[in-house]
Amino acid sequence: MGSGTFELDAATQLAHALAATIARGLGVRALSLKGPIASHYELRPPRASADADVLIEPERFAEYCEALESRGWHTRVGRETPALIPQHSMTYIHPDWPCDIDVHWMFPGFFADPAAAFDALWSSRKQVSVAHSPVQAPSKAGSAVIMALHAERDRRSPKHIEERELVSAALSDIFTAGERDEFMTIARAGRAAWTLRDYIVAADLGPVVIDADADQQRRWALFSNRVDDASSVAWWQRVRTSPWPQKARWILRAIWVSRKDMPRNDPATLPSRNEMWSYQVHRWRRGSRATLRYFRDKR
Repeated sequence: MGSGTFELDAATQLAHALAATIARGLGVRALSLKGPIASHYELRPPRASADADVLIEPERFAEYCEALESRGWHTRVGRETPALIPQHSMTYIHPDWPCDIDVHWMFPGFFADPAAAFDALWSSRKQVSVAHSPVQAPSKAGSAVIMALHAERDRRSPKHIEERELVSAALSDIFTAGERDEFMTIARAGRAAWTLRDYIVAADLGPVVIDADADQQRRWALFSNRVDDASSVAWWQRVRTSPWPQKARWILRAIWVSRKDMPRNDPATLPSRNEMWSYQVHRWRRGSRATLRYFRDKR
């Protein structure tokens, strides 16, 4: 079955079903997120997703990933790089599938311990049918928290603005009093009240608790307002905060990516030298523009 054999939307739904089936076989708690779950609750417009997002109980994340790998899924080639927010997932691909499976051990915007945030979502989970298969998913309120956090990751994207408006309208006009209370319960348990403060104020859900520390707030604000430039800004932050003896090494790593570390789907195929130089030049141009924007806006 090649990647063109079935449509992306059908593949993504089947990937959610596969992810849930693997979790059941292992006895691992797993929650399907976003995509068909958000559409089921009418928290986003119906559309095809490029990946299937699944949140795994953190302490069994590695076990789950091993099971997925045993079925032919693998991560893309790429080196570890600095980030403004903590790495939160592993993206898996398969040569016969046109979609990815994005396996999360945490969800950005929650500042509680990942296990506590997972438990808050799991405690009110619902069973939803996806591709005629039962999957565990956050409740309507839990899915609203997830979609709101996802929308807050990029405050400039038209798609995310639309999602933000849909969730805000649902909280204000559609949710029952119980669902509104549950939204707040999950937000507070996951230490996401500060991240979701605009929703809480707009829907009059109660006082906003500042549950993120100053560094978490700074990094989140920098990321959400500069998501397109986040990689370049993170590299600059790493160079700026590194001890002097290490700065040259980090500058070199920021500038140069070896052929073996170039992002690609097939780990067995090394990019050509022409492909390497094309990639490097593209990175330099993009990074230069991002760095200039960052320093211009800081003035």
